[in-house]
Amino acid sequence: MMRRLLSTTAVAAGAAALVLATAMPASAHAIVDLTGKQAYAGKTSVMTLEIQHGCLQNGKGINKVVAYFAKPYRKVVAAPVDGWTSSTKRTSKGRKVVWTLRGTAPAFGTPTYFPMTISWPKKPGAYGLPVKQWCGKATNVWDVPDGPATANQPSPPLYPLPQVRVLPAPTK
Repeated sequence: MMRRLLSTTAVAAGAAALVLATAMPASAHAIVDLTGKQAYAGKTSVMTLEIQHGCLQNGKGINKVVAYFAKPYRKVVAAPVDGWTSSTKRTSKGRKVVWTLRGTAPAFGTPTYFPMTISWPKKPGAYGLPVKQWCGKATNVWDVPDGPATANQPSPPLYPLPQVRVLPAPTK
């Protein structure tokens, strides 16, 4: 009887821990916002990458962000952001955009917005862009797929990998 009670208690505790673990919010979020305009295959438009807050590991604000764009992305141009420098580099896998803070890190809960002009891939589909964030020595990485952003819906904020739905270009 005691063995059954202990077994049942252990199963219940394990289930409760699993529910709590899956209900916890992600440690940080990277969100793609297409600012109300669809991403069309082969076309160019703007998007904004939003980093919602600093790193929970140390409670500090962000001081560096890197976004990785695979080869299907044709061109990426980072717009100026006050207090940040940016650089775009080609890599063997595509391009990466690096933003580095020039001054004091924003407060932990302060969202930061990084606008860009993007030449979208030539083929329609869902395209992810892994993002890494630094807060001092702590980091957050978003690279687990979920759902893509569309013109009227940013990428889901509770899921790690920001994605974009690139639609077929409209015919005239």
